[in-house]
Amino acid sequence: MLWQRIVTAVMGIPALLYIVYLGDIYLTLVITFLTLLGIYEYGNIVRKAGWQLLTIPLWLGGCLFPLATLFKKDIASFLIFIFFMFCFMYYLYSFPKSSPSDLAITLLGVLYVSWTFTHLILLRQLNYGFWLVLFVFIIIWSTDTGAYFTGVYFGKRKFAPSISPNKTWEGFFGGLLFSVLGAYLLIRNITIPHARYLLLMAPVISLAGQIGDLFESSIKRTAHIKDSSRIIPGHGGILDRFDSTLWAAPLTYYLIVLMGWR
Repeated sequence: MLWQRIVTAVMGIPALLYIVYLGDIYLTLVITFLTLLGIYEYGNIVRKAGWQLLTIPLWLGGCLFPLATLFKKDIASFLIFIFFMFCFMYYLYSFPKSSPSDLAITLLGVLYVSWTFTHLILLRQLNYGFWLVLFVFIIIWSTDTGAYFTGVYFGKRKFAPSISPNKTWEGFFGGLLFSVLGAYLLIRNITIPHARYLLLMAPVISLAGQIGDLFESSIKRTAHIKDSSRIIPGHGGILDRFDSTLWAAPLTYYLIVLMGWR
């Protein structure tokens, strides 16, 4: 219901931004918690779709990636390597009860939920990290708003009817346009180096977010469900709320790093 969405947003957004502002262990623990909720939803979707997965590696991966940010990079990389070795050994131990497709579906979940979510922590650890995370959120919120209103008032040509029948090309481009507007309003009100690059990045990040939205819709459609869960009143589940962010955050992080802006 609309009022539930509004109340949840009014209460949830300031709390989320406050946690991002605090950063450090507070953000890491919250992202770990959100990741585990997302892992839980992913597991349910997979089972409803008729697929099997390796439960212990899935949950272990859900914890590992965000918590690995607490360690130095070489130690974190080593822990991640050990995790993947464990996944393969676990699969071999459970063979033939488990199949290669079970391992693949499990690793997809770890990468799709845990690895991507972790980039919000990595972004926060960069210089001006709070503003970079806020930039990602504003791009996603602007894109969603622009896509919705332009789709409602001008939408005619279907964008991805087999995945999300309500999406249109007009909504798609409206989302890109609003993302640039959102980025412009942000950089007009903050003072950080190279802020103009955020304006150029906005439509690219918006595109990644819209692809992330479609990807989550595709796996839900395979499982014949509307929402990943009902954890967030009026918004569905964690994956429903953060589906775009899961793709937008990593792309933003790597673009920033490649530009040497750390």
